[in-house]
Amino acid sequence: MKNWSLWTGLVLFGLMLFISFIGPQLSFIEHTPPEHRMRFYDGGEIGRAPFPPSKEDPLGTDREARDILSLIILGAKDTLKIIVLITLVRYVIAIPMAFLASTKKGIAYMVSNGWYSLFGSIPTIFAAILLLEIVPVGGLENGVDWKVVLIALIEVGRVSYIFAHEIYEVSQKEFVQASVTVGSTPFQLSVMHYLPSVSQSLVVNFFNDLARVTLLLGQLALFQYFIEHAIDYIPGGGVFQDESGYNSVTGLFDWPGLLSAARYEVIKAVWIPLFPAIALTLLLLTFQLLSEGFRRLFERRAASDKHGVVRRAVERIGEAFVASKMAGVVTLVVFVVAVGAFVVSGVKNGSKTSTVNVGEQAVLNAKDLYGDGKYMLVNNKVIATTVATTAKGGFYDKLHYIDFHMEKKSDRDYETDNLVLKCRTIGAGRCELPVFTFKEPVATVEEAYRLLADHLPTDAVIEKEFQDNESKYIYSLQSSLLEQSYTYVSIRGMTLIFHLTPEKTIEKVEMEGL
Repeated sequence: MKNWSLWTGLVLFGLMLFISFIGPQLSFIEHTPPEHRMRFYDGGEIGRAPFPPSKEDPLGTDREARDILSLIILGAKDTLKIIVLITLVRYVIAIPMAFLASTKKGIAYMVSNGWYSLFGSIPTIFAAILLLEIVPVGGLENGVDWKVVLIALIEVGRVSYIFAHEIYEVSQKEFVQASVTVGSTPFQLSVMHYLPSVSQSLVVNFFNDLARVTLLLGQLALFQYFIEHAIDYIPGGGVFQDESGYNSVTGLFDWPGLLSAARYEVIKAVWIPLFPAIALTLLLLTFQLLSEGFRRLFERRAASDKHGVVRRAVERIGEAFVASKMAGVVTLVVFVVAVGAFVVSGVKNGSKTSTVNVGEQAVLNAKDLYGDGKYMLVNNKVIATTVATTAKGGFYDKLHYIDFHMEKKSDRDYETDNLVLKCRTIGAGRCELPVFTFKEPVATVEEAYRLLADHLPTDAVIEKEFQDNESKYIYSLQSSLLEQSYTYVSIRGMTLIFHLTPEKTIEKVEMEGL
């Protein structure tokens, strides 16, 4: 009987690897964002992003006219990387703990059982959200690395509990008891007997955990947790624009991030979150098929006793390794390399943000292209230099400006004495779709607007105002600085949506571009 689960899983996994490493080199992949969000058709019709799936864009585009297919293919590699990294960290911690806890006594056994009982009593998604909210890692230089560790830690207790039980069962077998009688050390027992006996279960559970992590990241994305997803995509935008192309400020560009950034588009353009969700589902199915396929493969080998040859070969290798005087040295080197790789990856991730000031200085020192101070030529690219500055200086929606003038509470939350700012999405180092919540209800719309003055372009004027319904009052603002700063993406002003309470006070204000 053919093992269709394994073969299907291997084919899908091969496809994922092809997309991850070869896909970005394909000719139809768009590595740079479009300059315009509008398209002109025959007959004088005008279309504005997002565009639905078509021959030109098989999976459609998002609201910035970015090709969804290109975004998914470009994000595949980081998606696999982050899922595998979380699972590896989980197993690196859980397996040694399982060996220590397999005696069913001592501190390791108590910690393993307590860990499993604590996080096993609540859904994993709730545990993840609680950890990410309670532990303040968002403001750390290597915040993404610490989030990886936190996500990995949640189910360390479960993995440790499973393998501690399996190792205990093996330890009660006669051939293990015989080894103990002749004086084998715990390390020798682990290498010669325990690891060969649980290796098949280790493979099956590892792929199963890859599927569990994939599902968890997809769930977290719906709540905008885990990765601070920020993609550079504004071509010719402000004075401090980053290099064009699809790049993440955190150094990671993944499918959960795409799903998180697109969740607000589900009503207007369902294809934007739909295709990243399908990609994640397909990846989850791949890992589940591999887990089930390997389980069936090992069961079939167990029935035919072929696995005994493999196990005995592993045992002989283990005996040779233990007998070698280099065993301890090799183990130490492997541990140091693993820890070093994790630290270095964090350093690299943090170092990417340190080049922004250099880029900004290059723009400021660049040649005035037309002699009017509005455009500079930087690396053979025309960059708009007009910035919609606030009363305190700095582009009103640039994150580095917000970081300087407000207290950062989390990845997307900032506050002052009077209000809290939440960025619903992050893009090109900017706060997009900001929401202001006042710490105390404000009596009038005029007073609320005055409190927001420091967060608006200095030349912003109220073009019109009206009450949309009993719960919303609208200010339409016009700003020449804002319009010139966003020449290529056709933003000419902004809308302030004041949310009224039943008592007619204002507690929240939403800001959107026009």
